[in-house]
Amino acid sequence: MPNDHFSTGKKIAFTGVMFLYINLVLTIFWILKPLKKSLFIGQYDGDQTFKLGSMEMLGSSAELLAKGMNLLIAFLLVVFLTLVTRLAKRQKLTYCCMGLVIAMTFYFSLQINEPSESTVWLFYWFGDLYISLMLAAFFSFLHDTVDLRNAKRLYGFIVLGAVSGGAVGSTYFRGWIDEMKNQQWLEVIIGIGMVICVLAFVAGWLSRSIPHLGSEQNSGDVPKKKLNAAVEGASLVFRSRYLIAIAGIVGFYEITSEVLDYQFTAVIERYVPKEDLGSRFGTVYAIGNNAALAIQLLFSVFAASFPKYRIHWILLALPLSIALSSLFFILAPAIFAASLLKIADSTFAYSVNQTGRETLYNPLSRQEKYVARAFVEVFVQRTGKVAALLIAFLVPIFLSTRNEAGHLETSLLGLQLLGGFTCIIIALWFYCVKIVGRKFESLELEQQQTTDGALGQAPEQKSTGVA
Repeated sequence: MPNDHFSTGKKIAFTGVMFLYINLVLTIFWILKPLKKSLFIGQYDGDQTFKLGSMEMLGSSAELLAKGMNLLIAFLLVVFLTLVTRLAKRQKLTYCCMGLVIAMTFYFSLQINEPSESTVWLFYWFGDLYISLMLAAFFSFLHDTVDLRNAKRLYGFIVLGAVSGGAVGSTYFRGWIDEMKNQQWLEVIIGIGMVICVLAFVAGWLSRSIPHLGSEQNSGDVPKKKLNAAVEGASLVFRSRYLIAIAGIVGFYEITSEVLDYQFTAVIERYVPKEDLGSRFGTVYAIGNNAALAIQLLFSVFAASFPKYRIHWILLALPLSIALSSLFFILAPAIFAASLLKIADSTFAYSVNQTGRETLYNPLSRQEKYVARAFVEVFVQRTGKVAALLIAFLVPIFLSTRNEAGHLETSLLGLQLLGGFTCIIIALWFYCVKIVGRKFESLELEQQQTTDGALGQAPEQKSTGVA
């Protein structure tokens, strides 16, 4: 409900703190991502392959297995987040998640300079665990604090913090990769993590002054103790066509993103020497993230000036860019085209698409913002990854070749076939965007009428002497 002590200054301060919070979360991620990927792909070069029974795999194929096993991690994460959000909300959720991340980072810092094969695998999974935990903590906090009246204006600027964090992290890694040891990178991450906890504390203090007109729990909420934590989120999602469509957007994006990543990794693995892997990955990530920063900056100014923009146009930018880049890769499967796939993904996925997707949760109930979002953004996301990986995994099995030196190589024809598969998935993605676009506009209008009615009653009550 409205708070008489709320001021525009505190609202601006909250936005600034949340900007820095998500900026540092993504800075860590874009340090971890090229680090874990270069370690993993470098573990299995042409001279050493990953063996699974009678099968031999290169690093790009072994990475598919590593990602596939994330489904178990996703299940455990959904259970963890569902249980912890019953006890910890807003900044307290950040303390729980970041405390776990810092403890794990310290553990890896003791072994990362000369990692064993098992450490390489565990560290790879840790990178995925980190981003799932911290994004869930951040956006649950944000959705629980900002009402829809302000969401479309402010989310663009706040997500700009995420995009700028990606640009800072990937550019910093690219510039210092030859100067810093792996352990030093993890020590930097621990320091940044502590700063994030301080920012969460400040944001929590500021959020007490921010009015929130949404109901704490509406009739559609599921009682907290009625369902088991593992199925509570699923129940909320499958009872709502709107949430199912959001899940479709998340799932289809993950399928296409993982296929693009595999195509990119396989081509780089094929043509780039092992000692240059970190530099190549860092360069492509830096280009994509800096392009995303430019796109998000323009969008943030646009959203602040025209907050009544239609959400579905924002959500269509990413699938359209992926479709065009996939068609180009089908025609020319070379390093440039493969890098363009990853850049097209990064440019829009971490900018306007993230803003649009997170805005979709804003008009929902608190239970849906915490529990249903955790199910969609963790479990459905990882399920989408597994679906893509099962398909991509068939390519090296049936279409791999050996070069003149007798080393395994991923078939370019197989990678081109995956491009055609991506275009089919994008057609389904478009359909889900159409559904959520219509429903969001309906929810937006409904909440606007409720908000206007609540604000209109305030002066009326005051004039009649009602406390």
